Amino acid sequence: MIYIACGSVMIAIGLIWLISPAKRPNRIYGYLSYLAQVNKESFKFAQKRASLYLLLFGAIQFALGYIIHILGWDRYFLVWLLTFYLFILFPIIWTEKSLKKFLTKRGELPPDYVDPDQVKRHRTKGFRDR
Repeated sequence: MIYIACGSVMIAIGLIWLISPAKRPNRIYGYLSYLAQVNKESFKFAQKRASLYLLLFGAIQFALGYIIHILGWDRYFLVWLLTFYLFILFPIIWTEKSLKKFLTKRGELPPDYVDPDQVKRHRTKGFRDR
């Protein structure tokens, strides 16, 4: 049931963002990230992509929840509770990757952008990482 509930919420948010996307960046409504704030085109692109990915993964999660319910696997609630958040992370990850590709194609990727997949931490003496 948690997959059905979370998938329904994701579909609802995706539809709302698709019908009425945020006009300017704010912390309450719309998709907001560092790459989405580079310029107006990247913000519009991020709003559209985030809504489509929310609809896609919300539908997948809803369908999985329905199949789980039909098969009677509801009793494995702990497994579903430990895995449902992945469907919340996937739209964010895919939106950021799409934004990076969009900005790279246009040559507008900020020079101070650090790709999270390329971060390497070096241990130093003491308590801080470099």
